[in-house]
Amino acid sequence: MATYETSAKTKEALINAAGELAAEKGFASVSTRAIALRAGENVGSIHYHFGSKEKLFEGVVRTVVQIWKDNPISDLISRYDPAGPEGQARAIRAIVQRNITLLFGRKAPRWHCRVIFQVMQNKGPLRDIFQTEIITPSHGAITALFQRISPAISDREAFLRILIMNTPVFFHADNMGFILDSLHEERYSDDYLRKMEDLIVLQTQLLLGLPPC
Repeated sequence: MATYETSAKTKEALINAAGELAAEKGFASVSTRAIALRAGENVGSIHYHFGSKEKLFEGVVRTVVQIWKDNPISDLISRYDPAGPEGQARAIRAIVQRNITLLFGRKAPRWHCRVIFQVMQNKGPLRDIFQTEIITPSHGAITALFQRISPAISDREAFLRILIMNTPVFFHADNMGFILDSLHEERYSDDYLRKMEDLIVLQTQLLLGLPPC
């Protein structure tokens, strides 16, 4: 039992160290030596537990992805009546709230949101994981909701509306350092995040012709 627990803690330390460094510098600039040093482990532990640096990076991305997979948008939407404007409006709020909570919630390490930004910058297997397991199913569920609200919305327009709805949230993740310095805060306050949610939700609901809620 002790050996298993030690192994699990070592893997977690390596994933956190690699995630922090990738968030700071980008995956291409992170060395195995730097990861081991940050984790307080030796370089050999990376190969022992993951086989390669690339597999460790995959473990980093899958750690982030799992949190999003555990909170699928399709489940959120199913809690509301998609046939009526009030249910549709509440579903929009739930989607925005979910994105803000998963990116900036107190439970997830701060490097999670920056890793998403780094992953999306470069084509490759890491982005493919996030695209296939998170973005594609999420966009599909939101597109279906938008087209239920307004059948005239094409897939391309739905994609654009999703980007407009999500951009303020991801902008705050991608530019966290600058924004927090400007706010003179260590992290986004609950009040600030609630205000962000309200503004995004109201804008999205009004553009879709839904009642504010």
